[in-house]
Amino acid sequence: MSDHLIVFAKDPKPGKVKTRLFSRFSPEDAAGLYRAFILDTLKKALSVSADCHLLCYAPADAEVSMRGIAGQGWILTPQSEADLGVRMATSLRHSLNSGAERVILIGTDIPSLPSNHLTQAFDALKDNDVVLGPSTDGGYYLIGVKADHLGLFEGIEWSTPTVFASTTRRIQWAGLRLALVPPWYDVDTPEEVAFLAAHAKAAGDAEWVPEETLAFLSRLKG
Repeated sequence: MSDHLIVFAKDPKPGKVKTRLFSRFSPEDAAGLYRAFILDTLKKALSVSADCHLLCYAPADAEVSMRGIAGQGWILTPQSEADLGVRMATSLRHSLNSGAERVILIGTDIPSLPSNHLTQAFDALKDNDVVLGPSTDGGYYLIGVKADHLGLFEGIEWSTPTVFASTTRRIQWAGLRLALVPPWYDVDTPEEVAFLAAHAKAAGDAEWVPEETLAFLSRLKG
């Protein structure tokens, strides 16, 4: 069975990413922190067995920058120019049309995501049509499919607390079998950065502890 794992990321340029952090972090520090998020997410994703690891980046002219971040083991491809739903649907469709039988897509706002959540997602697609990873803000951090279901991405108010609920309704209306992997949390605000740091400190040497992110935060404090 052919498995594809897709990671969505933005080029970490100051002023263009993590704008909700600007109340406590400078645009340069917010961009540096997001770069650390990307590195931690890619490391976790690459540790998961898949036939193809794809880094889908934005904007389309960021290939050189993103290749420098990704390193070996990743196929780079630009995201389409559209809203988030269309971009995700397009990337999933591309993998399915390329021969993938199971495709998982995640973002890069989850530097502490345990890698076994990804493994569980692939396993869940053996007997289900769709798998979601709920996030604590009302969205989802992961979606996986084994067929093209464009309707799951239409009419969704992205970046709102209703994303997960709206998506599960569409899955039910379509008569698809849904599986869930454990909830996890995105890191978008200064308060969530503080929570991540405290969570990681309490966890000690747990597999999911985001080393690049913690190292960057440590340098900021220093």
